[in-house]
Amino acid sequence: MIRIAIVEDDKTSAQLLTDYLKRYKQVNDSLFSVSRYTNGMNFLDEYKGEWDIVFMDIEMPHLNGMDTARKLREIDENICIIFVTNMAQYATSGYEVSAMDFMVKPVGYFKFSLKLQ
Repeated sequence: MIRIAIVEDDKTSAQLLTDYLKRYKQVNDSLFSVSRYTNGMNFLDEYKGEWDIVFMDIEMPHLNGMDTARKLREIDENICIIFVTNMAQYATSGYEVSAMDFMVKPVGYFKFSLKLQ
């Protein structure tokens, strides 16, 4: 089972990612466990190392996604971070936190499924 965290303050964007994961699960016969967090602070407060992949927005209240990723890397060097954001100007900053990938919203299912593979 692949354990996934979605850290996204926008309800519509989070639901889209959840729907894509459900679709991917059906098409590829995969098992996922998905948790959602509306901001980086809550995600880090509850982090216990149980996730394999985190889909993270950058523009969020309290603690933005880039700062969240920096703090996450202090406690977990191996988790796969994939930024999903409308802030393309931060793409190169993803290298600073060893992000696996960077997707610019709106993300289509085909692109999402390729990244997830």
